[in-house]
Amino acid sequence: MRMRSWFLTAVMTLIAVPAFAAQPAAPKAGFDEKAVADFYRGKTVRIIVGFSAGGGYDQYSRLIGRHLSKYIPGNPTVLVDNMAGAGSIIAANHVYNAAAKDGTIIGNISGPIVLEQLFGNPAVQYDLGKFRHLAVPVSESYLMIVHKRTGITSFDELRGDKGKQVTLGAIPGSTVEHAPIIVKEALNLNLKIVSGYKGTADVRLALDSGEVDGFFNTWTSSKITSYDKVKSGEWVLLAQLTENPMKDLIIANVPTIQQIARSEEQRLLLKYGTSTPNDFGKVYVLPPGAPADRAQAMEIAFARVFKDKELLADSEKGKLEIDPIIGAPIQKLVVEFLGMPPDLKNKLQTVLKHR
Repeated sequence: MRMRSWFLTAVMTLIAVPAFAAQPAAPKAGFDEKAVADFYRGKTVRIIVGFSAGGGYDQYSRLIGRHLSKYIPGNPTVLVDNMAGAGSIIAANHVYNAAAKDGTIIGNISGPIVLEQLFGNPAVQYDLGKFRHLAVPVSESYLMIVHKRTGITSFDELRGDKGKQVTLGAIPGSTVEHAPIIVKEALNLNLKIVSGYKGTADVRLALDSGEVDGFFNTWTSSKITSYDKVKSGEWVLLAQLTENPMKDLIIANVPTIQQIARSEEQRLLLKYGTSTPNDFGKVYVLPPGAPADRAQAMEIAFARVFKDKELLADSEKGKLEIDPIIGAPIQKLVVEFLGMPPDLKNKLQTVLKHR
């Protein structure tokens, strides 16, 4: 009965999380636009990306950075800096504690580092629930990818102690690390995990050189950087960590969470450990304490930039999907995630301790 009670609680919590398929209208300005413009005029706004140059986070931030200035009152210069490390925990710590709190520093960090906070990682010096959440350009789903040189063509070939072994590259604190740990421990896959990479660009280099056999990456990122490798079959897709198949995935019949999980417990571990935190994956934040008028102005600027025709044209050229979530709904997702059922939290914590 206790197990059924846990499943019921977890399932009801999942049902309660709203879908954000339709983007709401941009929030209306309720601040002194002249005062905000006077502050930003002549200044520089910096977007701190928590990953190395060349990956999906960096690509989105540079796209946004090219167009954001025109929608911020006072039209400040917008620059993008990289602060890679620990799956963006280093950048999150910096933005939360050390960065200027005057509205000139925006963090671009990974939603899945909420798991590190939830489980009390001593490296965490932030509370993801207390950031001012500005925008998520698109919710994401992860793929399990291996190189064709492994000879592996299906997920089931990796199951069990006698399954074929592959070495996967990982980024500490991110789904690129969480996902292989969860599938290895919860689904009994024969995986070797090599962590410590600073971004997906570094993992791709390791994959190309033969240092690792594969990794978990989003389809959003893979489209940008490696579309031809997926299309040609050089990269083999073994699973998609989503409950609903990706609509634009160019490879057919890649199994979803329901198809690779063999129990309800496994499904929920995959859902909460990989899929749900990526609903707010590439999140843009201001630190706590940022002035309310500038925070609102920045939120409105993000809402408007995602409707900018030039940005949308650039995003199409770069295969960058835009389907944004703005402001308060992100905060709601984060708070609901941090309030997951205790039994599920404990099971996830047990799985992820095998790092």
